Amino acid sequence: MEVGLGGQIVIGLIVGLLVGAFHFASLWWNTRLFTTGEAGKAIALQLGRIAVAVAVLTLLARLGLAALLCGALGLLVARPLLLWRFGDLR
Repeated sequence: MEVGLGGQIVIGLIVGLLVGAFHFASLWWNTRLFTTGEAGKAIALQLGRIAVAVAVLTLLARLGLAALLCGALGLLVARPLLLWRFGDLR
């Protein structure tokens, strides 16, 4: 399947934002697990978060360089957006 440059950019940004939102939102769960003494679950969640991010970026790389770069950008942009939206919930 051949995706044009515009499609790669759109797909990369949308997927990157979604994966980034999941990745950084799950940090809250991870912190809760560590603070409640459930380190095993916290480590499993940490490894799962990283595995999902790597798998998605690998799939985006198969689409093309633009998809990979925009996916990585979307993943990075998700963090400040989540902090801006939920940062004061401590």
